[in-house]
Amino acid sequence: MKKRFFLAVLLVLLVLAAAFALLVSGVLPFELPFEISLELPEISIELPFDLPFNLPFLTQEEETEVGETVAIYRVASEDASDGSDLICIETCSQPEEDSLIDGVLTLFASESGADGMACALPEGVTIESWTLEKAVVSLTFSESFLDLTDMEQTVAAFCAALTLCALDEVESVTVIAGEETVFSGLMTEDALLRDTDTDPYVRQLRLYFADGDGRYLISEYHSLTLDEDTSPERYVLEELLRGPNNGELQQTIPEGTELISCQTTDGICTVNLSEEFYVNRPDTAAGERLAVYSIVNSLTSLSQVDSVIILVEGEALESYVYLSLADAFTKYNEVIGPVSESQGEIDADLYLALPGLEDIAPLPFRVNLSDYQSQAEAVLQALLAAAEPGYPSLFSGSGTVTDLVVSNGACTVSLSQSFFASLTEEARTAAIRSIAATLCALDEINSVLFTIGGSEAIFDGTDWSGPWTAETLG
Repeated sequence: MKKRFFLAVLLVLLVLAAAFALLVSGVLPFELPFEISLELPEISIELPFDLPFNLPFLTQEEETEVGETVAIYRVASEDASDGSDLICIETCSQPEEDSLIDGVLTLFASESGADGMACALPEGVTIESWTLEKAVVSLTFSESFLDLTDMEQTVAAFCAALTLCALDEVESVTVIAGEETVFSGLMTEDALLRDTDTDPYVRQLRLYFADGDGRYLISEYHSLTLDEDTSPERYVLEELLRGPNNGELQQTIPEGTELISCQTTDGICTVNLSEEFYVNRPDTAAGERLAVYSIVNSLTSLSQVDSVIILVEGEALESYVYLSLADAFTKYNEVIGPVSESQGEIDADLYLALPGLEDIAPLPFRVNLSDYQSQAEAVLQALLAAAEPGYPSLFSGSGTVTDLVVSNGACTVSLSQSFFASLTEEARTAAIRSIAATLCALDEINSVLFTIGGSEAIFDGTDWSGPWTAETLG
């Protein structure tokens, strides 16, 4: 019965609306001999169901257009910060630029128009460029970004990531400065929204674990509540031993390793680990590199740590796998991934001479590939410029190679006379094998032939010409 009543009311309303519209528009086929003036009372009807269309004469409020807006993440200015919320949001009108990301970044880099908010980019840091690929923005800051403190880098990077990730087409942000990837894959849920300088017991620690292929270190943030009796250094090491939260990352420290002690004095953090760190050590140069630098890069992310000394059962090891642990290590960025193809990087194995020059071993490197270079040229250039800590440097730079030609899988490398003359025979052997193995690791190259100034590579009675292949290199 109720349903019939409501349907009847609805039908009457629709008929009245149609008749009124015809009267107003004057489309009736005849003229009325009298004027009609209708004063309809205000009607307020609550229906127990939703209509699939709107009845405009039942709506008492006018619809107003609301302009599109964007959220720009700022930092609380010094006079407004209460020590808790470090990051705040300014709502701005959507920019009119053809590219929404361009417009948003322009607003992000500008001064705030709201009280109590300041630009998240420290003075002297600028946005150089950006690219968007598969919902990931690669954002490049000026090299001065690298001179910021760890906290300043974190706040600026997360403000940029939060601003960009608010756009529909962006899921994550990678932050680059100079040629270094500082933050990778930042997402909204990664953000740190508290000032850890004024609230020292809530800390977000940047830790480094191995990627799924065991080639590079990837940063991961762990938010921890510290107590007064435990140093941040110990928390970093305990979290490294516990392993990554991300299932796609891998543990780097050998199984069974325990932390005996750690102490920082004058910026040098001395870490003492149990014997398992040596007994269960990796068996490759790449694995050793990840194990050592996951500790070093994680600890040097703390503002109070500049370098790290690693001890095993209180002793400094002259040799771990290939590296000596006798000296202090500083942060090393070449081991940090991922490889950014959008920035023109390729993943390559560079074969470096091991300490002692007895052999060579491959180490992963992010190699920059420019538009005018072949892969062989870019990889060889990276090898000649490589300065891996703890490994001997055998090349003098660009003057080492005078020409490189690849044809039908064969690569001819012309070396300078001075290159041969500058090395001992032992170092010469290691250098030739290093170049040949690095080039033969590329899909496009099967063999390498050396020349000196276009002639056979004969020096001091030894023919170094080759051809060198993966088989002859062992």
